[in-house]
Amino acid sequence: MQSLTERVLRYQRTRQGLSDLVEELAPRVYQFPRRKMGWDEDACGDFYLFVHPRLIRLLDRFRDQGKPFESYLCAVLNWQLRNFARDRRRGQTNWNVSLHLEGNEEESEESAPVRLSPVITSVVRTDPDRRNFLFLVLKCCRTLDPETAKALAPVAGISPSHLLSLAVTLQGMRTARESRLETFRCRRNRAFALIRVLETELLSAAGDAERAAALQARLGRAKRRMQSAMKRMARVGLAPTNREIGVVLGVPKGTVDSGLYWLKRKLWSVYDPDSLRLA
Repeated sequence: MQSLTERVLRYQRTRQGLSDLVEELAPRVYQFPRRKMGWDEDACGDFYLFVHPRLIRLLDRFRDQGKPFESYLCAVLNWQLRNFARDRRRGQTNWNVSLHLEGNEEESEESAPVRLSPVITSVVRTDPDRRNFLFLVLKCCRTLDPETAKALAPVAGISPSHLLSLAVTLQGMRTARESRLETFRCRRNRAFALIRVLETELLSAAGDAERAAALQARLGRAKRRMQSAMKRMARVGLAPTNREIGVVLGVPKGTVDSGLYWLKRKLWSVYDPDSLRLA
């Protein structure tokens, strides 16, 4: 049986066997962030989508210099993981900025404490405001971590442990939706991977009209599957509903509705409401 290095070199010479190579490399790429960083399935899937468009170029750029292809792949994935992690941290910062959370840039990412902007604390003063602020925070329970809870809990008038327990309860109520979201995400990822493979195979089938037509038909079906999965993902609510927040806190849904409405009006001048990814 040929080694992975030999099959990559054969693909470079003949431009055949791409599907088998991608199928073998996909689990290695997908699991790489988990082995290196301990990331969850969601982050691993996003990393795979980040790397997949570069797989063809990666296969073409490999040169046999005595080291196996696996060594080259590991070095490339390490580099791509650094780029992806940088973009991922930037995305996490967007959520922090939406609540005017400020970190100390001189400290490392692991040790930098999260601090709430004084502007927020100057607006949230009364008990009803604190309760409404708690509603707002629980809307973001999906991305709430212990460090952020320490900054937000005093403003909401509860302890960090209580805030985290409420967030865990809400996340437990979202289990079915998270399962649906993961199902659609897997469908999207598989369709995307197939699309990239078919597009590459189409380039080599330029002189074969029959094969090109078959590939175009498969490509159209794959694109429709990906679009369908993405539409279904968009319909899965990421934030807990106001009713769920009311159940956890023991208050009517209407109280949560009106509380969020009035708090957002109060905070209108503090930050751009379009950056509030809460509804």
